[in-house]
Parts: sequence; C-alpha cells; structure tokens
Amino acid sequence: MRIRVTTRADLFEERKQQHIDRGYQIEDERPIPVNGFCSFVAVREIPPSDALSEVVVRAINGNHRLHVED
Repeated sequence: MRIRVTTRADLFEERKQQHIDRGYQIEDERPIPVNGFCSFVAVREIPPSDALSEVVVRAINGNHRLHVED
C-alpha cells in the first residue's frame, strides 16, 4: 500500500514518525514547504492474505480515505 501524506510544514516530522511507528517505510520526502505544506509517501507491504482483512477493518472503522491531509 502506498499513500501520499500531505501535512502542514510544522507537523511534517511528527506525521512521518507516526507512519514509521505504524510500520510504514518513508519514500519521496518533500520537506520543503510549498504553500505551507510538505509531503511524503508512506509504503507498507500487505501480504495478499491480509489485504481483505485490511479492507474489512477500513470499512468497519469508516476509514475509506487513502490520501491523508492535515
């Protein structure tokens, strides 16, 4: 799973650490703010057997968004 995380510049390091703590690897960091926002790509490999579980958990929790913004 790959998600582009866009966040306010002052929260960039905090948001990046939150994703690392959840098991994501960080790629394509853009720490220099553009219009006050920075971004990075968070990547986590999900085994095929867990993919359905992930969809079910997202549906139950009401979390349907893959693109996250602050």
